Amino acid sequence: MSSTSLSPLHGVQDGNQKGRLSRLILEGDSNMKNTMLIVIIISLGLVTFTASAQEEAHSKKHKHNDGFHRMTMIAGYAFIDNSFTEESDDILIVPAFGLNYDYLFRGLWGFGLHTDILLQQFKVEEKKSSEVLIRENPIAVCGMFLYKPHHRWTFFSGYGIEFEKHENFQLVRIGAEYGIELPKNWELGFSLEFDYKPEAYNSLLIGIGFSKLFRKVSK
Repeated sequence: MSSTSLSPLHGVQDGNQKGRLSRLILEGDSNMKNTMLIVIIISLGLVTFTASAQEEAHSKKHKHNDGFHRMTMIAGYAFIDNSFTEESDDILIVPAFGLNYDYLFRGLWGFGLHTDILLQQFKVEEKKSSEVLIRENPIAVCGMFLYKPHHRWTFFSGYGIEFEKHENFQLVRIGAEYGIELPKNWELGFSLEFDYKPEAYNSLLIGIGFSKLFRKVSK
């Protein structure tokens, strides 16, 4: 009799267990579907991001392979070595301003015309005779060769003349520039230039400048 009275209870318990099992299976399926949906969304996002990055890299590669013109304004300071004799062992610091034009073939090799002016009157010594020279706002004009192995780095060297009303000097210039691209074909640059003058003083110019790039519009 007891077994007969317990059988309905066992049936109810079995039904509840089956119901729970069904709910667990349904919840598991739902969780699995949600997980699969998240994985698919993440995968699509990664594929889209990768494709976009590849397209951007491809665009940059072609952009830097095209030739372009560049105009640059530079402001900085020239550090002038004035230690040719025991009596003169100081370093002069003179403000400077420059205006440069460059053209780069396919964004790698190029040529340019660089000009700058030292915005001060100062005295230096000539190397051979130790004669005191007065320099008043000398202007240097240099023809430059450029090499741009990276879209941020440019190396250059060239020959020029420093013009001044008292006496002109020949010079050899080498230097480097680190550029940061800005919107609208602008560029922020940090430059380091060394001028060697066989007849007179040498100088090191540290400057910061803004460049405007003129590129061909590709269709």
